[in-house]
Amino acid sequence: GREAVQKGQAVADAIIQRVNFLLNMQKFAGLKHNNIEILGSESTYGLHSLGAQSREVIVKISVQHDDKAALGIFAREIAQAATAMAPGITGMVGGRPKPSPVIRLFSFLWPKEQLPVSVRLMNTNEPQAVAINHSGTTPDHSSDIQPAINSEIATLTAEVPLIYLAVARSGDKGNHCNIGVMAREAEYLPYIQQALRPQAISEYLSHLLDAPESRVLLFPLPGLNAFNLLLENALGGGGIASLRIDPQGKAAAQQLLDMPVKVTAEIAENSYQAYEKLIRHLAPSPEE
Repeated sequence: GREAVQKGQAVADAIIQRVNFLLNMQKFAGLKHNNIEILGSESTYGLHSLGAQSREVIVKISVQHDDKAALGIFAREIAQAATAMAPGITGMVGGRPKPSPVIRLFSFLWPKEQLPVSVRLMNTNEPQAVAINHSGTTPDHSSDIQPAINSEIATLTAEVPLIYLAVARSGDKGNHCNIGVMAREAEYLPYIQQALRPQAISEYLSHLLDAPESRVLLFPLPGLNAFNLLLENALGGGGIASLRIDPQGKAAAQQLLDMPVKVTAEIAENSYQAYEKLIRHLAPSPEE
């Protein structure tokens, strides 16, 4: 109903408060972590959500505790929400929740010189050794990408969402998230590069980052008209360790594609027309 988002949040907060009260009464420690997401309100978009007026939402609550018995108390309490809490709650999805173990990925570095690398080509029997750079330095390819003309772009007034200029795909690397962004046209590169400044991404996707441990790094990909963004510590632990609805960052690129990018008026018009043509191709109208 009306104010569904606010009512859902209030119900979730009340459940967490009551569970912690019961845990204290039974001499348990409080919940170690909890995460509340109101699905249908675009909660994964953080401050960029356009779903605050949704009249139909799902309240998702995830919690962590070191004692499985304490999670049993949470499972019993949350079940009452379907019958004895705020008006408009219609039921539970999947029945009473069951505790699951938290499995976390721990990544580490290993000396390159201790890992010989070789390849075996087709129709050959002997592997061929591959020389690996052991210096520990990373090649700098940034000079291969046309640098953004910051002062010129800063004066532009036209803006388009990044999706008009690029395609993107994202995924997880443990607790880190990477987003690959590929320009639809090479001429869009400097404008995309200006928009994808690490500081700008840190602000736009701040709801994903676990500050202060998070960093945003931008890597140009020469020859591909593309960039790779690395968002460190952006998945709430990642995988099974995360309490989020998107623990693997699969949707992060879709959020980023709504980010406004400053462009010239000509590029704004051309990219809009090209995108609209693409959408019509994917979902033609009955007349077409």
